[in-house]
Amino acid sequence: MKKYLLSGFMIVLLWSSGSGQTIDRETLRWMRDRPIIDSIEITIEPVTIRDSITASDVRAQMYSKKWNPLHWLRGERRSHLQRETLDRDTLEIKYLYLTRGFLGVKVGETFEMDQKDSSAIVKVHIDPGREYIYGQTGVTGDFKPAFNNLLARPHRKLKESKPVNLLAVQQATFDMKTVLANNGYPYAKVSFEFDTVTAPPEADLTFKVQTGSKVHFGEVEVVGSKNYPESVARRELTFKKGDLYRRKDILDSQRRLFESGYFSYLQLSQAGNNGDSLNPDFQLRIRERKPKFVNIKTGAGQSELKDLIWDFSLGVGKRNFFGSRRVSLTSDYSFSLGQESRLITHRYRLRYTEPWLLGIRMPLTLTGEYEPPIKSTLQDYTITQWTVSASTTKWYELKIKITAGIEYNEVKITDVPEETVQELKEAEGISVRRRMFTTYRRDSRDNIFIARSGSLTDLAVEFVGGFLGGDDDYYKIEASWARYRVVWPGWTWATRFKGGYATEFGDSPDVPTEERLYLGGANTIRGFRENTLGPLREDGSAEGARISLICNQEFRWKTIQVLRWIPLKVFETLPLYQSIFLDVGNGFRNGEEIAWENLAVSYGAGFQIVSPAGPIRIDYARRVKTEKYDFDSRWHFTILYAF
Repeated sequence: MKKYLLSGFMIVLLWSSGSGQTIDRETLRWMRDRPIIDSIEITIEPVTIRDSITASDVRAQMYSKKWNPLHWLRGERRSHLQRETLDRDTLEIKYLYLTRGFLGVKVGETFEMDQKDSSAIVKVHIDPGREYIYGQTGVTGDFKPAFNNLLARPHRKLKESKPVNLLAVQQATFDMKTVLANNGYPYAKVSFEFDTVTAPPEADLTFKVQTGSKVHFGEVEVVGSKNYPESVARRELTFKKGDLYRRKDILDSQRRLFESGYFSYLQLSQAGNNGDSLNPDFQLRIRERKPKFVNIKTGAGQSELKDLIWDFSLGVGKRNFFGSRRVSLTSDYSFSLGQESRLITHRYRLRYTEPWLLGIRMPLTLTGEYEPPIKSTLQDYTITQWTVSASTTKWYELKIKITAGIEYNEVKITDVPEETVQELKEAEGISVRRRMFTTYRRDSRDNIFIARSGSLTDLAVEFVGGFLGGDDDYYKIEASWARYRVVWPGWTWATRFKGGYATEFGDSPDVPTEERLYLGGANTIRGFRENTLGPLREDGSAEGARISLICNQEFRWKTIQVLRWIPLKVFETLPLYQSIFLDVGNGFRNGEEIAWENLAVSYGAGFQIVSPAGPIRIDYARRVKTEKYDFDSRWHFTILYAF
């Protein structure tokens, strides 16, 4: 929300103050050629201030930048003079001063042509005016005593004797309006007033509140419901007639309507013909998604079996099955690419979803999968599988998602003597399994593809066998935490810690081979082949770990935009990013093996093409030579960041 407030504040600032300057026609004709900026000259009127703003600070804040080859390579426009340069520079400079206590700052900017090469000289003159610091802050108005603490919280952040920050004051005003709007007073007005006369440079700040009358929700009319029952839209609303008006209820209702997956467009607004302002009616206009759909997906990536595989998926479905239930049928195929090209897997899936389980917004999904007979990639036998499962998901606010479910799996092995089937099952870890699972995810990232802030926490617990029956008894826990933050303009620091633990219990002699923890590859420890890191058998193949530890550190930034030189317009819209990384970790049989000397370490660099489906990633990793691992290097190609 602060991001939008900042944008709105800057737009209002530009509109209200403006540059107050005009550009003659001759200069406009010269600017039309977008001359490069050769120099930026800044003059600041002297002023006695405690926290001085230097010319370097202003230059760093400005939209305009002095031209250098790096700007050209990166495809930046800021080093060229443009029509919007004047307003954007004025806005950025005023923003710097208004957030540092200079409420009366004046900015003048002119452009001059260098007669030698027609480049531009940018000249900026700044009159900061007086610097003000916070004096006493308070709130007055006609609000009830119950709101005292709620309205006091926003302005308590404005510390006495600190430079006045006009953006922070605007934020406090917005927060007060939000408090009132979420408690039945959507028409409340909040303004602020500085006393800059009594005891400068201290400026007392007073917020003035007019609550108005309390408001309740009226009726809601749904417009545009054709393919689905009207109740599909109404059940996503978090309010009903007579409820106390809360702005949060309107925002939450719109979010839930989008999340439901039934609508491509919606607008929830106050009805225009409503004359009762204290019990306003609302109108929900919706545009429904088509009830029938077809999905086709394809792509390449790495897997534990082959360095490169090609996946193809075809799905059909219906969203209004028995009203608002969903049903879909999907077929998936995977092919290995290279000298041993072949079909690795093919799977058919029938899925039914009940969106509201027992009247609760907690979708229940029933799934049946069938994998027809196919030759194993490991040994000379044919394997057939089928699985049925049920799972449900619950969201808490916007960040937390919890999933729980149960699954039954059946496996049949053929093309081998009957007396060797059980032996083969034990050797390859193939068995009938019944399992329960739950996952927890907390996601506060600002972008799921290219995160610059926030964090991602995942926890997965799986329980197999025991009182559920089946051939195996084990449980597995995996947890990861990733943090993202900007450490330099355009640079993102990404860190991830990930660990896992798997162990058998009951009559099971061991954790099944394919259910153990595997490391190595594009998404764990780069520099190693996929799933080859960790405990090894005598023949050198991966045994699979019972304990795994991973630490990834990565720096990411937008790099030289070489793709824009390709004479195809499609590449002009695909930004190119670069990264350097360090990966540390390994898999272990038991806790006694965990030691510094047993960790694998790799480092490298990569490029990412940011496509609409996410970053297409190419990484080059080099291993660090240790007593356990020799030096080696490896290329990795996949989609999406490792974390």
